[in-house]
Amino acid sequence: MKKILYSTLISSSLFLSSANAGVFLDAQIGAGVWMTDTSGTTSYEGGDINLENDLGIDNSSNTYLYADFNHFIPFIPNIRIERQELKTNASNSANVTFGGQIFSGNTNTDMNLTQNDLIMYWGIPGINIATAGILNIDLGIDIKQYDGSIELSNNINREKVDLDFIVPMAYLAAQIKPPFISATISASTKMISYDGSELSDSMIMASIDLPIPLPLIDFRLDIGYKIQKFDISKELSDNVSGDITNRGMMLGLSAKF
Repeated sequence: MKKILYSTLISSSLFLSSANAGVFLDAQIGAGVWMTDTSGTTSYEGGDINLENDLGIDNSSNTYLYADFNHFIPFIPNIRIERQELKTNASNSANVTFGGQIFSGNTNTDMNLTQNDLIMYWGIPGINIATAGILNIDLGIDIKQYDGSIELSNNINREKVDLDFIVPMAYLAAQIKPPFISATISASTKMISYDGSELSDSMIMASIDLPIPLPLIDFRLDIGYKIQKFDISKELSDNVSGDITNRGMMLGLSAKF
């Protein structure tokens, strides 16, 4: 249901951007795959569990999508919507305690740290003009929703804990458009630290223009690298703690209207 609502929101926003060309200067959509390497530890009513050594969690491929709307109206924020799926599963011979239950022998793990982001941002005035259109810097607020869970199971026990919470994060982004090069380099970071928890989500990406002759639409190949740090305390997420890092290359396509 959440995926349907999220897709509907993006579709509606795209319709509005087309119907109000005088309001929106730029609209951009993109989608791709994040090839994720996961490492770290977690704990839930037991000792620390090493995701790699104890549970066998390693690499996974996860889809992402986004829609970005940038307008010229002063004081009203620009909007960027993102969805990052982040799911991994593994099977390993374990001897751990999770949710007060002992998991010994062959144990299956399903971990889900899927996120939805609503970013409201403003461009710093004057930088684009001062750099002749080469540089943009944006500042804003990200409302990030984690919609996930961690589940362990074997032939005897099964335990699942939800990771559903919303956090506000500071947002900083920059875009560089080098002259005489058909590409844009962008970087962004979102971060927050409070109540014993630290969360961050950073990426750098090169968007290379593709020679597709379609009027009013620029197609791009996106190649980048993303790293997310998920260090949460038991106070934030229903007695679950974790120090998890996800990192890896990104590959996708985008279109700018």
